[in-house]
This record gives sequence, C-alpha cells and structure tokens, in this order.
Amino acid sequence: MAALALCAGTGWAQVLPTAAPQLGQVSKDSVWVPTPERMIRRLMQLADVTPQDLVIDLGSGDGRMPIHAAKHFGARAIGVELEPNLVELSERSAREQGVADRVRFLKQDLYEADISKATVLALYISPGVMTKLKPRLLGLAPGTRVVSHHFTLGDWEPDETVRVENRTGYLWVVPANLAGTWILSTGADRLEMRISQDHQQLTVQGTRAGKPVHVLGARVRGTEVRFTAFDAEGNTRNYSGRVQGDRMSGDSEGIDLPRLAWSAERR
Repeated sequence: MAALALCAGTGWAQVLPTAAPQLGQVSKDSVWVPTPERMIRRLMQLADVTPQDLVIDLGSGDGRMPIHAAKHFGARAIGVELEPNLVELSERSAREQGVADRVRFLKQDLYEADISKATVLALYISPGVMTKLKPRLLGLAPGTRVVSHHFTLGDWEPDETVRVENRTGYLWVVPANLAGTWILSTGADRLEMRISQDHQQLTVQGTRAGKPVHVLGARVRGTEVRFTAFDAEGNTRNYSGRVQGDRMSGDSEGIDLPRLAWSAERR
C-alpha cells in the first residue's frame, strides 16, 4: 500500500494536493509514503494470494499494491484512496501495466469502505488507525488474511512476520470464534472442552467422564484448529481439523494409538 495513515488528533492541518502527486502529501489523516516493491511481493506471498482472491488496499496511494497483486499474482484488487490526484495516477498506472480489467480504484474515505468481500486486506497505517479498524478486521470472515507493512494490531499477535530490507511485514488470519463449551467425539470417546479465546490463542478446560483432561497448544488459524489432549492414564492425542460455525471435525493421532476421525459440536 502507498499511504501511511496518521492518528487522529495529530494536529496536522489538511493540505490540498497539487495537480501532480507529491511524495509526502498530506490528506485528512494520511501522508503518502510508498511501500517498496520487494515488501509488497513478500506481503502477497505471506498472504498466499492467488487469482481467486480479492485484495483490498486501504489508502492505496499510487496504486502499487493493488496493481502488483493483479499483475504478479492474478488477483482482483481494489484500491481505496481519498485523494483524486492519486486515484488518477493509480488508474493510469493500471492501464499502462495492462491490469485495468482486474483493478478498480475508489475515491473514498478508508473508514467508509466496504471491506466485507475482501479475502486479503492490505494496510500501511499507523497504530491509531489500526486500533480503530481492528474491530472491523476481526469481524471479517474467518480465514481472511490481513497484511501490514510496519504497523501491528496491538494485542492481536501476528500469525507470521517477515523482514525485508530492514523493514517488517506482518500477517494475521482472522480467527473463527470457538469460545464456549464443545462436546468432542472420537469413536465412542466423549471429551467436554470449555474454550476461552484471545484472538487465535485458545485456553481449554477438558473433562472426560468427570475426570480432568489436560488440553495444551490449542490455537486457531482462520478455520484451522489444533490442540493436544492427554489424561492421567497417559493417553495422548494430537488433534487437527477445521471449524464450520458450531461444528468442527478432523483427524487425531498419538504414539501407539490408531489414527481416528473426530468431530465436535458447540453446546
């Protein structure tokens, strides 16, 4: 992305853009600072962007992030940018690079943009704006990937981090909601799990026939879940699977134990 959004209340006055875009030009709550091409490529790779994706770049500046996603990864892309001269530059660049049929640019405030259909969301915005956007990001469909150049999402730990030319990029995968009580079935076995959730980190209290079962390493990445359960008798199983609303299912295995399918339902 090519616009660095600043926190509200910085005291910066709005500067009207000149006819030609100027590096560092200020608009409402942003200043145009481009992301290097190498970082853009790594962010797209980090998000596993494919031609099936819709990449939305909030504060797209000169359009380099959406254009790169379309040109090199075959994705459809939308750039959201408030400044008309940057939108015009972006549209011209998309035509010149032969991706105008896969990229759109919207002259719009990033806070008002419809991001509900994004499968990948690209950001280069400051902590203040990231904090404001965080509830909307967590409300996106589980599995949506969020990538950011330089800035983080506070206590929402990144799923992956990369370094490119002394710059940092981050990936978050919007987690499914697993909070609540689940009954997990593996063959005739029944395991009750009371799950509390902090973003992708899960804390589980397990019981089987009234006896405690330790559940460790529980984590969700989008709709993918994994954890390990072991009881006082030394029975240990590793579970992995997928979440679909109030159901999840997958496979389990352990040392000297057969591989078994499992399923679970939320009470």
